[in-house]
Amino acid sequence: VDDSSLTQAISTLRKMLKDSTKSPEFVKTVPKRGYQLICSVERLSPLSSDSIPDIDDQEEENEAPVVDLEQFAEATTETQADIAPEAAAPVEKSKPTPAQKNANWLFRILVVVALLLPVCVLMLTNPAESQFRQIGEYHNVPVMTPINHPQLNEWLPSIEQCIKRYVEHHEDSSSPVE
Repeated sequence: VDDSSLTQAISTLRKMLKDSTKSPEFVKTVPKRGYQLICSVERLSPLSSDSIPDIDDQEEENEAPVVDLEQFAEATTETQADIAPEAAAPVEKSKPTPAQKNANWLFRILVVVALLLPVCVLMLTNPAESQFRQIGEYHNVPVMTPINHPQLNEWLPSIEQCIKRYVEHHEDSSSPVE
């Protein structure tokens, strides 16, 4: 038995189970080792009284061992002829528990609140209006600065020059207003 037949068998199994290789639910590929069954397995028919396994055996069954490629390939080819595709029982996907549903709704509510909170703050609050003080008037144009702004005494000559040039170049248009 070679690796290609094992790969083909796993591929067929994944197709039947509709299992993705990128986010597997049933068979996980373990690099350089083989494949691992990662789903829980339950019997569909009740056990007879003489075939009840010990508790230790059940615990060992619940653990998903990593199977070597050669061992799995031999077991697969031996049992592949015995099992017909129709005989495979349908596998039910586990349904989300109520705790998962509650957590999902809680997450959605938190996202909505996180999106609405900034919008509400912007819509329901008014920014404080700034108060200004007049620091000069040049060519009938008042020059104002916010009250909490530092002094601009060193800039007053430059401001006056800018206003003078503006008024000279824009004689036809209206002058700046408050």
